[in-house]
Amino acid sequence: MSYLEFLARWYNLPFLALAVGALAAGLYGRVTRRRTTAVSTALAAAALLGLTWNGALHDLGIRDFGRRFPLAFLVSLAAGVLLGVGLDRLRRRLFPPVEGVAFTEPGLEGSEARVVTRTVGPEPASGRAQWQDEAGVIHVIRVHTAGDLLRFGRRVRLVAWDGVARSYRVETI
Repeated sequence: MSYLEFLARWYNLPFLALAVGALAAGLYGRVTRRRTTAVSTALAAAALLGLTWNGALHDLGIRDFGRRFPLAFLVSLAAGVLLGVGLDRLRRRLFPPVEGVAFTEPGLEGSEARVVTRTVGPEPASGRAQWQDEAGVIHVIRVHTAGDLLRFGRRVRLVAWDGVARSYRVETI
């Protein structure tokens, strides 16, 4: 049996419908600019888990899919909802939504940022750092150090503004 024949079996059709629903929810969210990532991720995860579960049962040669289908469907749906909501919360925590971008504004002294260029050296504007404020604006800032070389990913504090070079001196946290 080919994979397409396997997908066309009656016990896989509800999971294929969940996958189509995931695509529709994602498209709806894009068109209306509403947040549907948890719904689309949950539906896609449930579809993937259900097809995987049915594939495993099929490969093991376990018969009588009719009796096992409701259990497989409910377990896949519950696991998909948990996975979808969890991944959405994790995505929102690690990657908060961006409302705008600002470049090297004065007055950010004391803010914490993260180095986003390969290195930052003592020469003014030798590197870049980024910081996201409470309003969702990402600040991309030209930075330099007092003498040390800093690498990508280091957390730094903006210490002093150099108005001539339009660069902040930073120190590591």
